[in-house]
Amino acid sequence: MRSPDRQPGATGLEAVVFDLDGVIRHWNDDELDRHAAGYGLPARAVLDIAFSEDLGPAAVTGRMTFEAWMAEVRSRVLAAYGEAAHPVLEVWESNIGSVDPQMLELVRRLRRQVTVAVLSNGTTRLRSDLEMLDLAHEFDVVFNTAEMGVAKPDREAYEHVLEELGTEPGRTAFIDDREDNVAGAESVGMPAHHFRGAPGAVTFLESLGLPARSPS
Repeated sequence: MRSPDRQPGATGLEAVVFDLDGVIRHWNDDELDRHAAGYGLPARAVLDIAFSEDLGPAAVTGRMTFEAWMAEVRSRVLAAYGEAAHPVLEVWESNIGSVDPQMLELVRRLRRQVTVAVLSNGTTRLRSDLEMLDLAHEFDVVFNTAEMGVAKPDREAYEHVLEELGTEPGRTAFIDDREDNVAGAESVGMPAHHFRGAPGAVTFLESLGLPARSPS
């Protein structure tokens, strides 16, 4: 999938696959917690229910649409915390996070050299979120696990990405903020990086021979 005018790094790296949430998009969870506290709800009250053992996997593998997922989340949160939870749910449901400007600039620099993709454990609302965040056209390919039917860190998710990109594992770098997802990528032979910030991601990519630093 790499365009002919793109030049791979010294090691032949052809693609970089980013996680979305926690890497390129960040959630304002602390702000949401303060809002919830104002209505008497504990921190992460909605989040813990939304990503419980049954609801979370169903949402990010497409077994539940975003609308069905949120309806069930609402039902469970209201049952647990009462009518006071309504305004908290409204804010939580409408939240789409914010874009990390450093990471967006990195994505743009990399796209001049290699294929850049996103692999997100997303819901069926993901593409709408990308449009609202003005990110829909910032990547060569968007892989949404809710459309794929399998989520990270299942090795099948990474194998699907590699097949669609048409790249070899060793030439396809992966960056994610969760260690289990990084381990999943490494299990199929992809060089992978546990994301803690843009500088570390740049260092990782340059260690693979891909110029990633912003020109001074």
